[in-house]
Amino acid sequence: MNKDLYDRKVKLPDSLVDHLSKCFNSVKADSNTEGFNRNKELRDSNVLNYQRLKRIKNWFDSFDGSTEDAPFILNGGDRMKTWCNHVLDYWRNTLDIGKKAKSEGGMENEYIKYHTKDEIVVNPQQKHEKGINKYDTSVTEQIKQINDIMKTLI
Repeated sequence: MNKDLYDRKVKLPDSLVDHLSKCFNSVKADSNTEGFNRNKELRDSNVLNYQRLKRIKNWFDSFDGSTEDAPFILNGGDRMKTWCNHVLDYWRNTLDIGKKAKSEGGMENEYIKYHTKDEIVVNPQQKHEKGINKYDTSVTEQIKQINDIMKTLI
């Protein structure tokens, strides 16, 4: 599903750009501080694509420091985290609603991705058998009998 979101873009709201400026000015940090360059780039570009927005969300999700730490503040704090989550949720829900409507409207199930493997169309709903169980049972029984005979001869 997320591959459908690649290269989507969103403009940063002016209020969020102002917030990032205030965050930048409130922290006394140099260019080696985590979040310093990101803050500058966000204020300069004003536009985020899906990949970059997802990286920011991942940074917030994996950040284990305090909300008063310089990197957290430079990345926009709780306000930026909430905005990123809101935009990503909106995009994903919009995509999901479209797929659900198509599926319920009689079109092919949009959630299932058919693919080919060795030029054979594979239905992902089919149960994949592992090992010897994926073959016909009569062939399997014959192979077991041959193996038993081989064991007795050896």
